[in-house]
Amino acid sequence: MNANSDKDYIDAKVSSFDAKLDATNAKIDAGLAATHAKIDAGFAAVDAKFQATDAKLAAIVAMMMETRAALEAKIDSAFERATSQSVKWMVGVLVAAITIVVTIMTFVLNNAIPKAPPTAAAPPAMIIQLPPQGVTVLPAPKP
Repeated sequence: MNANSDKDYIDAKVSSFDAKLDATNAKIDAGLAATHAKIDAGFAAVDAKFQATDAKLAAIVAMMMETRAALEAKIDSAFERATSQSVKWMVGVLVAAITIVVTIMTFVLNNAIPKAPPTAAAPPAMIIQLPPQGVTVLPAPKP
């Protein structure tokens, strides 16, 4: 073999290797492009799901805010009713307590001091009898 034929042989082998390498690179680029397309489609699907989830979450938050407002209104109403009932009970208990205290004090004060017995030196009661009107009284006969 001479140098030219060896060079032509090596060039042919390198050219065929370059061609195979270019074909392999093309296949790799096509595979990467397909993989990138699949990844982009997957990200687009995930993004669409996130947007749908965000819309659902916004609806849930709005519903929770409405429920919270309704609960606050109910709690305020119940608190006002409980306050009113508490005031009524306190006034009723206060009136009952004052009545009981006044009754007990009256009983104690009336019965705590012994009553003085009637004195023996009191003059006897005078009885005054008047004759009936329109009737004449005759004097008693003399014996």
